[in-house]
Amino acid sequence: MNSKDTAKAEGKKLANTYCISCHSFPDPSLLDKKTWEDGVFPRMAELMYVEAYYNPYDPSGPQGNMPDTRAIPQNLFPMEKWNKIVAYYLSAAPDKPLERTQKIPPVSMELPNFKVHPVYGLTDYPVTTFLNFDTLTKNILIGDGSERRIFILNNRLKMIDSINVPLGVTDINRTSEGMESITMGILKPSDEKLGKLSIIKSGKNPVTVIDSLQRPIQATYADLNGDGKEDIIISEFGFRKGSLSWFENKEQGKYERHILKALPGATESRVYDFNNDGKPDIAALMAQADEAVFIFYNEGDGNFKEEKVLHFPPVYGSNHLELVDINKDGYMDIITTNGDNGDLSTIVKAYHGIRIFLNDGKNNFAEKVFLPVNGAQKVIAKDFDGDGDLDLASIAFYPDYEHLPEESFLYFENKGNLSFDRFSFPAATDGRWMTMDAADVDDDGDIDILLGNAFFTTGSVPKEYIQKWRKHPLSIILLENTINKNKLPTNK
Repeated sequence: MNSKDTAKAEGKKLANTYCISCHSFPDPSLLDKKTWEDGVFPRMAELMYVEAYYNPYDPSGPQGNMPDTRAIPQNLFPMEKWNKIVAYYLSAAPDKPLERTQKIPPVSMELPNFKVHPVYGLTDYPVTTFLNFDTLTKNILIGDGSERRIFILNNRLKMIDSINVPLGVTDINRTSEGMESITMGILKPSDEKLGKLSIIKSGKNPVTVIDSLQRPIQATYADLNGDGKEDIIISEFGFRKGSLSWFENKEQGKYERHILKALPGATESRVYDFNNDGKPDIAALMAQADEAVFIFYNEGDGNFKEEKVLHFPPVYGSNHLELVDINKDGYMDIITTNGDNGDLSTIVKAYHGIRIFLNDGKNNFAEKVFLPVNGAQKVIAKDFDGDGDLDLASIAFYPDYEHLPEESFLYFENKGNLSFDRFSFPAATDGRWMTMDAADVDDDGDIDILLGNAFFTTGSVPKEYIQKWRKHPLSIILLENTINKNKLPTNK
C-alpha cells in the first residue's frame, strides 16, 4: 500500500470516528467530488475548528450579528487528520451526482378532480411563510414573512382583514386567548434571539408571551404534565444554536422552559400517545445538526425519555414530519420529506423525496416506500378522492426546474398497497411553494389544497421563472376539490 492509499484508509477510519460524533455517517457517494471539495469541506473545516480554518471572530450567521464561541487554540483539529479525511472522500466520491434509479412513469399534467384558483396581488413580492385554513372561522390565513402581516381571506378568496404580527411569521395557533403567532424575528440564518410567541388580534398590536427565541418555526399545544393547563412545545431551528423545548404553563400566563433537545434544526413536533399509557408523548423532527426523528416518551411529572427512532445523513435536508396510520393497522406511522437544498450542496439529489415508515406495533419504524421528489418541502396525507385510503399531496421548493419542473406540486393518488399514480398541473410553476395546507375550504364535504408562494431566487432557478414570478406576484393557489358539488366561482 503506497502513502496515498495509506492516507485514504486512515481518512476513512478518521471519518467514521469523528463524523458520527455529531450526526450519522455521510457516505461519500451522497455528493460528487466537486460539491464535497468546494461546498461542504470548507464549511465543515470551520465548524470542526480545523487549524487552517480557525477564525476566533467568525460570526454565527450571514447577518454578522453574533460572534460564535470558538475553540481555544490548543483544542483545534489537526490539519494532518483533516487532510486524510478529505483525501478519503475525494477518492471515494463519484465524479457526478447520483442519478435516480427508480423506474417511475411520467407525471400526468391533468390534475384529476381539482380546479385551480390563483390569488394575485396581496403583496408585490410574496413571501408566504405560513398558510392555514381556520376551521373555526372558515377563513384562510396567509402569513407573509416579510410584510409583518397575516392576510385573512374568506372561503371565496376575498380579503376581509389583516392582522399585524412581528417579522417572519411561521405558525399560528388558536388558544383560549385567541390566536398566537410564532415569528422568527429574522429570515436569514442567525443565532440572534429575536423570535417570539405573541397574542395577535385584529386592530391590535401583538402582545409578547414568550420572547428571546432563536428562529422558532413551529409550536404545538398540549397539556404535557396533566395539570389541566395547556403547555407549548416550540421548535427553535436557529442556525448554529437552537433547541426543542416545552414551555410549562405556570400561573398568570407565565411559562417555564424545559429543554428537550439542545441542538439547532428543531423543525416541528407532533403529540401522540405512542405507548398507550395515557400520557402525551412528543415526536419531533430535527435537521441542521443531527437529522433524525425522536420520540420523547412522557414519564409523568414533566419528565421525558428520549429515543431516536429514525436517523438520516446530514445532507438529506429533512424538513417535514407527518404522523398518520397510512396502512390502517392501528399503529401510527411516520412520513417525512427531505429536500431542503439551501445550504452547502445545492445540486439535484436523487435521494430527495417522500419516505413512508411503517410502525411494527412496537414503535420501530422501517422504510416501506420512497417517492423521489427533487427539493421536496412538505407532504400532506389525506383521502382526497374519497375512496377510503390516504393519498398524498407534496410541494417542492427546490425542484429540478430544468428537467422536472412539474415536481413543484405533485398529487399522489393511492391505488392500493401503497402504490401511487402521480399528477400535477401546468400552473404548478407559477409560484415557488414553501407552504401548503389541506382542508374543506368550500364546505362541500371534500378536501381542498392550498399552496403558498415564497418569491426567493436562491438555488438554481431559470430566468424565465423569476421573470414570471416578478411579473405576476402570486400569493396562493387554491386547488378546489371537485369530487363534490362545486360552490366556488372561478377567480379572475
